[in-house]
Amino acid sequence: MITIDKQHISRLMLLEVYSEKNKTEQRINFFQNKYQKKLHEFEKFMQKTEEKFSYYDDYMEWKAYVKYLTGINKKIEDLRDGNIKVA
Repeated sequence: MITIDKQHISRLMLLEVYSEKNKTEQRINFFQNKYQKKLHEFEKFMQKTEEKFSYYDDYMEWKAYVKYLTGINKKIEDLRDGNIKVA
């Protein structure tokens, strides 16, 4: 039987979550650079312009990444605070 420290598991999980955070931020930055806008600015832009499927498609993906990033940041906070339960 191997004994693993809870802090060790937490550090490993943090590395994994930071990797996901980095990938997600890269995708968000891709859209920000493509449109030269933040998501909330792009939402306003879409309301004022003619409907284009490519805009809507990018918007849905972009919005999903922003929501996912919020969840990732919560995981990081929980892991840093030691709020994990090992089954």
